[in-house]
Amino acid sequence: MAEQREAERKQQDMALLFQEAGLLEQFNLPPKLIRFLRRNQRAIWGTITAAVVIALAIAAFNAYKNHRVYKAAVALDVAMQAQEGQRDLLHKVQDDFSATPSALWAGIALARLDEQEGKLDAAIQKYQGVRAQLIASSQLTPLVLGKLAGLEEQKKNWDAALAYYRELGQIDGFAAGAHLSMGSIYEAQGNKDEALAMYRKFLELTAVTIEESGVDPRRQMILSRVELLQAK
Repeated sequence: MAEQREAERKQQDMALLFQEAGLLEQFNLPPKLIRFLRRNQRAIWGTITAAVVIALAIAAFNAYKNHRVYKAAVALDVAMQAQEGQRDLLHKVQDDFSATPSALWAGIALARLDEQEGKLDAAIQKYQGVRAQLIASSQLTPLVLGKLAGLEEQKKNWDAALAYYRELGQIDGFAAGAHLSMGSIYEAQGNKDEALAMYRKFLELTAVTIEESGVDPRRQMILSRVELLQAK
C-alpha cells in the first residue's frame, strides 16, 4: 500500500508540471503546444510510464540472457575438462542451455568424440544437427562444412563430399582449400578434366608473389600434378 501511495504521489507531482500556471511557459513553448500538453497530460504520462516499464523489462531480459550465457560457458568448460562422464555432461549443456553458443560447441565436441571412436555416421549426423542451427554468416559454418566434407570423403561418398566442398568454396578465405580438395576427389575418381579445372582454380586463387607469401609447398605439388595430368 505504501508503494501504491508513493506512486500516486509521484504521478500527482508529475501532473503539476502541466498544471502549474506559467511553468510550461517558462520553456518558451508555443501556446497551442502548452494547451495540448495540459489537455492530454494523463495520456502522455501513461505513455511515458509504459515506455519506462518496457525499458526495464528489456533490461531485465538482457541481464537474464547474459547470465544464462555465462552459466552455459561455465558448464561447457567443466564438460570439456571432465575426465569421466564427458558425453553426459556435454548432453546436459545441450539440454539445459539450448540456443546458446555453448550448446553449439557441445554438439561439435560430441561429434568429435564420435570421430575419435570411428563412429563416422554418428559424427556426420551430429555435425548436420549443429549446421541446421547456424545462420549463414556464422563463423562456425566453415568448420562444420569442412568436417562434413572430410567425413564424407573418408567414407568415399564423393558426391556428398563435393557438395559440401562447393558450399565451403563460396565462403571468403576457404575457396582455395575447397578447390584443392575437390581436385583431389575428381582425380581419385579418374575425372581428369574436372581435376585439372579445380587445380587450376586453386592455383589462380593462391597466385601471389613469393615476396608476399614465400614458397608455398602446396602450389609446387599442384603444379606437378597438373603437369602429370596434362601429360596423360
